Amino acid sequence: MKADWSRIRVAKVLVWSGVLVIALAMLVPVLQGQETANPQYDFSAITKRVQDWVDRGYYPGAAVLIAKENQVIYERCIGAYTPDTVVFIASSSKWLAAATIMSLVDEGKLSLDDPASKLIPRLNGEQGRSTLRQMLSHTSGYEPFQPDDDYQTLEESVAHIVPLPMAHRPGEQFEYGGLAMPIAGRMAEIAAGKSWERLFQERIARPLQMNNTHFIPVDSGGGHSPMLGGGARSTLRSEGLWPLKRSYLSLFSGALELQVILWKRKETCA
Repeated sequence: MKADWSRIRVAKVLVWSGVLVIALAMLVPVLQGQETANPQYDFSAITKRVQDWVDRGYYPGAAVLIAKENQVIYERCIGAYTPDTVVFIASSSKWLAAATIMSLVDEGKLSLDDPASKLIPRLNGEQGRSTLRQMLSHTSGYEPFQPDDDYQTLEESVAHIVPLPMAHRPGEQFEYGGLAMPIAGRMAEIAAGKSWERLFQERIARPLQMNNTHFIPVDSGGGHSPMLGGGARSTLRSEGLWPLKRSYLSLFSGALELQVILWKRKETCA
């Protein structure tokens, strides 16, 4: 891919200099709110809104972490939630999955232009022509969701995907969903010769000390499987701070290229 450095600069500003907000909720009622705040900023409106959700019973607890320029400027836990509460992080799982896959791209073990059929021959026709680049930018053409998502491995997931029709031709249309992620993840497993959890732990979680973040065991609850699209679990600090750790930038330059891919998705689908 020929780099468009003006877009890379924009993407870098969006990812690293902007304000990061992560709000998660769940689990058993236990503690009162804990707060870390910078007096320079006023986030009382956010606190009030989230507190209202908890008071109304929408969630037993919630947490908010806001960071700017590599510094946490606000952290608030409300109701049942603590900084160490482990919950499913829904589509934030895609961040972690994409970062793991892009580390293999950096090493040359995968290419963004690799079609699925190169590593998974049972995916043929239009299914096999979808590239890793298209999978990570939601233009793969695969259906966004599986009718049956009860599986424990990426190999099982791919087997369930094979009989499904394509929603669109690869690269033809942007459609947000989680179904391409298991295929991309399975390509990574095959390229590296390792299971997904081992790949993630070795390349992302352990180097960044994300000790409470895992993709397994796979949970059968709604939206948690496909696991790469929505099944990772983590804590507020583990998930909220990982993009701020400087080692994240040195682990793989491909993460920045991924941001450019997503930034350019409208052009891809035009």
